[in-house]
Amino acid sequence: MKKGQVTIFVIIAILIIAVIILFVALRPEVGTKNLIPKEIQPIDNSVMECLRLTSENALVRIGNQGGYFLIFDEQAIYNRIPYYFDGNLKIIPTQEEVEQNLEGFVYNELSFCILNFKNFRNEFEIKHDLKEVDVEILNENVRFALKYNLNIFEIVSNTSYQLNDFVIEIPIRLNRIYEVTQKIVNEQSQHPKSICLSCLYDLG
Repeated sequence: MKKGQVTIFVIIAILIIAVIILFVALRPEVGTKNLIPKEIQPIDNSVMECLRLTSENALVRIGNQGGYFLIFDEQAIYNRIPYYFDGNLKIIPTQEEVEQNLEGFVYNELSFCILNFKNFRNEFEIKHDLKEVDVEILNENVRFALKYNLNIFEIVSNTSYQLNDFVIEIPIRLNRIYEVTQKIVNEQSQHPKSICLSCLYDLG
């Protein structure tokens, strides 16, 4: 691996991290919900807040690691930063793979925020089962959707409720970041022994 190639991927990583942190920090609240009974609104709010936090953490983590949730030794060249170009081989992850890595992060990390609904145990009995996480990178945002089955029993009123679907949209143009990254890699593949700084400036 040439020194110039190492440098270009450090630049890519810094670009992705900076843009993601900027958009997450300036985000408005965006989400879609159906009407929820007021008795269980706090539970719904809690799940939505955990989904928001975990989704934002997923974007920062995946941005920090070049589109990957987990990085293996054969993918990394410097400080756990993956490389996208090796010799004449371009190995940038596909957009679908980035979406899958975001899904994997949320699926694995959501429970650490939910904490088995311990804050509601005095009022409710809650059985929950996270069935699926679906992530879609759209033009203006990234959509995170949970198929999360909650069977809720309110102890005092002896009433049962159900919640199933949770959706939030984070307003970050990750698709644009991905397109720029592809262009940088394509440029590097055409000139493997040099770095086109004017190209980076134009893409920025």
